[in-house]
Amino acid sequence: MQQSFLDACPGIYLVTSLEGVIALANREATRAFGQDGAEGRSLLELVHPEDRASFQALWARLPEDGEALSAVSRVRGKDGQYEAYTFRARRVNEGPAIHAVLLPAPPPARRTEKDPELVLRMLLDNLELVVTVVDTRGVCTWNEGKSLITSGLGPNFQLGKNLPKEYANDPVIKEGVEGALRGEDKYYVVEAHGVLWENWFSPARDENGEIIGAICLSLDKSESKRAMQELQNRIHLIERQQEVIRNLETPIIEVWDRVVTLPMVGVVDSARAARVMDDLLTAVSRQSARYAILDLTGVEIVDTATAAHILSLISAIRLLGAEGIITGIRPTVAQTVVSLGLDLSRVITCSNLREGLRLCIRRMHAQATADANMGALV
Repeated sequence: MQQSFLDACPGIYLVTSLEGVIALANREATRAFGQDGAEGRSLLELVHPEDRASFQALWARLPEDGEALSAVSRVRGKDGQYEAYTFRARRVNEGPAIHAVLLPAPPPARRTEKDPELVLRMLLDNLELVVTVVDTRGVCTWNEGKSLITSGLGPNFQLGKNLPKEYANDPVIKEGVEGALRGEDKYYVVEAHGVLWENWFSPARDENGEIIGAICLSLDKSESKRAMQELQNRIHLIERQQEVIRNLETPIIEVWDRVVTLPMVGVVDSARAARVMDDLLTAVSRQSARYAILDLTGVEIVDTATAAHILSLISAIRLLGAEGIITGIRPTVAQTVVSLGLDLSRVITCSNLREGLRLCIRRMHAQATADANMGALV
């Protein structure tokens, strides 16, 4: 290509390699960029650091069929100031060279609070989410959002990558991208790069309804997952604490051979009385106990339902082939039982735990003696 032809172009005309190294530059390029825009220099170094990732992605995804792509980037002039330029670049069919025309970008229109771009920028900068845009080949052309920073992935993490190929071993993500490019709305939750993402993938269409790519909104759910895990841990801790409290409030002790006792302390309500029944009956059955002593020395108050529970417990113990004994009944508890008119004629009571244990030992000794005499007679 003749240099005179390039100089005749009213805009900045550059020919670069695929890496962005300038091979040819016209007079307008030299006027705008000085020696930094000369042959052998890197066009990438002139691009504003914040725009370099998107600029590289544009250069990398230029198709080999010569289709031109456009973008806007800030480029450093020879005075050191950055100015926005509109790029129009095409990769030639005959080789790896890229031809680009740069024109000063028109000044942005005055924004209002309803500007969609302003609203989107506010959402991306303040919410834990990421917006990803892919073209029809699945190549990421836009990837921004606060979560890329907070997760440590970095801005433009996926830019220029072919996502179906990048996640070929992850069928959920791969199908999400390919499904959206087929025109399907996709929703999925997946863990990737150490982050739990909730994703909504939808096709992007032009004014004729043709699919021109896909857009994905990804919400970082890691904090919610951590909060849920912390809540579950606390629930498990509370359950373990409740189990410890339950064991402490109903400590079943084997005080003698085949004699178990349950000392109760504090307020005995209906719920606690029900737990006592379950635990004590289980212990009597498991240990083949002959006597079960329910010591109420530490109990000052019982309600109507609780008194009935205690008497039912004695009856249930008897059904298991053991004998239930109540010890240490306080005057207030005795008054409650009497006022209810409950029948205690078949219930063995003792003044305290020692007397109750003594009664069990005496009875077992008498039973053993009787059994021995019976054996001698036989």
